[in-house]
Amino acid sequence: MRNQVFLAALRRARSENGQVLIIAALCLTVLLGFVAFATDVGMLLHEKRILQTAADSAAIAGAAQLGNAASKPGGGATHCNTNNDNCWYYAALADAAQNGVPTSAVTPKNPPSVGPNSGSSAYVEVIITQPQPTFLAGLFGFSTMSAAARAVATNVPTTACIWTLSSAAPGTNGPGGVDLTGGADLDLPNCGILDNATGAFAFHMTGGTTLTAASIGVSGTDTIHNGADLNGAIAPATPSPAPVTGMATVSDPLASVVTVPPASDYSSGCTAQSYGTGNYTIGPSTPTGYVCYSSFTVSNGSPNITLNPGLYIITGSMNIGSGGTLTGSDVTFYFVNNGSFSLSNGVTADLSAPTSGAYNGLLFYQASSDTNADSFVGGNSGTTNGIFYLPTANLTLANGTSAVFNVDIVVGSLSMSGAATLRPYKPLIGASPLSSAALVE
Repeated sequence: MRNQVFLAALRRARSENGQVLIIAALCLTVLLGFVAFATDVGMLLHEKRILQTAADSAAIAGAAQLGNAASKPGGGATHCNTNNDNCWYYAALADAAQNGVPTSAVTPKNPPSVGPNSGSSAYVEVIITQPQPTFLAGLFGFSTMSAAARAVATNVPTTACIWTLSSAAPGTNGPGGVDLTGGADLDLPNCGILDNATGAFAFHMTGGTTLTAASIGVSGTDTIHNGADLNGAIAPATPSPAPVTGMATVSDPLASVVTVPPASDYSSGCTAQSYGTGNYTIGPSTPTGYVCYSSFTVSNGSPNITLNPGLYIITGSMNIGSGGTLTGSDVTFYFVNNGSFSLSNGVTADLSAPTSGAYNGLLFYQASSDTNADSFVGGNSGTTNGIFYLPTANLTLANGTSAVFNVDIVVGSLSMSGAATLRPYKPLIGASPLSSAALVE
């Protein structure tokens, strides 16, 4: 009897051993599946991070080329098609390729197709979709898994709107890189000042001058005295932060992106121009053309000068007398061979720079080899839009109580006096030479 009971128990144990093996095998299979899934998901997330970095970089590269072609600042045949357009598209593809992503996996779009910026041509969207081979999940029929990334970028204005590039130490009593005297006012609440000058008067304010700026960086030190105030005169004024001194010098932000007119444009054939009382329309015959003047003089009185769009090369002096009126859109003045400009008190100037093309954003442009000083004195009325790019020259703004300056200033040094004012710069377009591409999605 006992033997029979023992044999029955042994048979049941053997039967249960077989069930345990089956259950163990099933559990091991499920466990391996989870391990495979976890391994491949981890690898997929790793690849997605890589693709996201590539998409971010490609979107920024594409946005930086918006509005550019091979003949425009920042353009080039490698970033454009045979018609010299769609540079943003090819710049995005080229950047992704540098990060190891094949062009077949990259979809650049302008404007974006989805998201808060969909439909806006100021933004570039880049979508990267690439299949990734699996490691263990292939054992369960999943040979690939898809990784995707998306980024959107646009151009934003520079954080500085006044750059003084000369590092020369000022005299004992100034001026420095920025010199504000006699009631001048700067109102720059959304941008800052970068000043390369050295010495005690590198940034100088005196005589009741006022300033509102988001930031002030100076290579030398600042001298603010005699009633000067880091508190703008235009309400509601926000006190400026104290200047940060001892700053490392900054490089010319436009040196690598502006187009330098070829010497053949001004080596011969430049003529002297002089205008008295009357109405005149002058300049290039086409917006992409140019004229060259050995001098450009507007006599005192009331001449009205209408400027055709295009490039005005001036190899001598440009002197606009009191009472003169200059009106022009999409114009650039280029000064070379010791050229310079002087607009007298009482001049009315309604001038705006081009918003595309080789001289995008540039209103007054002086060759880097030309150190002659320039002045824009007063203006009973008028609006000036664009960039003053005079990298080695001093610019003087004075007595401009009613003139509106929507400008960025990149100069050797800046002097402001009298009732001169500088209003906050308003970018002409997102792709201004002084803007930079940034991610927004």
